[in-house]
Amino acid sequence: MKKNCIFISIIFLSFAVPACAQFSGTGMSGGSDQAMVAPSPVRIGGDSVAFSSESERSNYLVGGLTIQGAYNDNLFATNPPVGDATYTISPFLTFDIARSRLQWALTYRPGVTLYQRFSQSDQSEHAFSTSLQYMLSPHVTLALSDTLSKSPSYTNLITPAGVDSGSTTLQSPSFLVVPPLTSTLVNNGSGQITYQFARNAMIGGGGNSSELRFLDSAQAVGLSDSSERSGNLFYTHRIAERHYLGVSYTFADIMTHPIDVDTKVQTATLFYSYYLSPRISFSAFGGADHANTQGGGLPASNSWSPTEGGGINVQGQQDSVAVTYSRSINPGGGLQSAVHSYSANVAYRHKFSTHLTGGIQASYSNNTLLELGVGSGGKILTAGGSLDRQLGAHWNAELQYSRLHQDYSNVPSVANSPDTDRAFITVSYQFQKALGR
Repeated sequence: MKKNCIFISIIFLSFAVPACAQFSGTGMSGGSDQAMVAPSPVRIGGDSVAFSSESERSNYLVGGLTIQGAYNDNLFATNPPVGDATYTISPFLTFDIARSRLQWALTYRPGVTLYQRFSQSDQSEHAFSTSLQYMLSPHVTLALSDTLSKSPSYTNLITPAGVDSGSTTLQSPSFLVVPPLTSTLVNNGSGQITYQFARNAMIGGGGNSSELRFLDSAQAVGLSDSSERSGNLFYTHRIAERHYLGVSYTFADIMTHPIDVDTKVQTATLFYSYYLSPRISFSAFGGADHANTQGGGLPASNSWSPTEGGGINVQGQQDSVAVTYSRSINPGGGLQSAVHSYSANVAYRHKFSTHLTGGIQASYSNNTLLELGVGSGGKILTAGGSLDRQLGAHWNAELQYSRLHQDYSNVPSVANSPDTDRAFITVSYQFQKALGR
């Protein structure tokens, strides 16, 4: 897998910018007298379900240790199912730094997972994420983000979590099929530059690179690795105080391995965003996809299809919610070629009291392969809930439950017993240190 230079760039920029007033170019856009930001349909990253007070925090260092006990009732997707208890120990460290022209966040969480009955499956884990926004000039902003994780496949189920875990962003999952217990490697990197060349007009462009690898092929029979390289351009105009209208063009090259199916996708869309307030937004987009698919020992094919979607994002003091829907061409996520996907995601968090929060999250995707000669596709549904309790200044406890349902009759590794339930309790100790402004 190709290495990127995002981390080196972040380190360079963090030392190159003086420490003074907080960076003001992040967050949602407000009225017509405020600086524009890239609207949700073309902004890198997903919608957040952090509370507004959590989003406002900056210039801090958080570190600590997490201990988790869990039970998974169907580790190997066999019939009858076989379950096991697991124990995970993981230290973590998070930086969030704001300067006059820079905002940078970084989280690293290594760990080890031990299995009570199947000790041969014990494995190490690593999770790294970082995001950066840097104002090259008063009207030009650079944004970078990267996530890298090596973990058991089942931990990629979408579940709500506390803000310091780095899981408060709502995004479509990298996995369209969750295989039996196996180690996986996922990497997603994005970059974007925007230029506000007039009071109410902005252009921008960027790129994305993603990789999905199943590290134990014996446990992932019928599944394929996938990679994507894409670039995009957009123009947006603020047509009224809180209304944005724009157009975008994206080119993507999607590969699956080892069948080696290559899909090149060109997408043109018209998008609209409305900001009811700086932390309440609505967006919608629609357009067309053109796909050219070849490989897999089958003739090349060309197709046109509509693309559409939208979302609502609210970040409040007591309640936060993010809802997205899309119809588009996506990487296979474990399937044998790129897919036509209908997908919906929802996440909700509520603060019951100063020390108690809860959340629910669900994701559904219906996927049809573009190259039907290598399979047919299927459906996946994940849902979960959590309760998070703060136990004093440094301790925290969290209960979570997640449910996975899959319907993929042509994928041998999950066809026999596709449903999985997982429940776990996490206890963590953390310290927080304010960093100089």
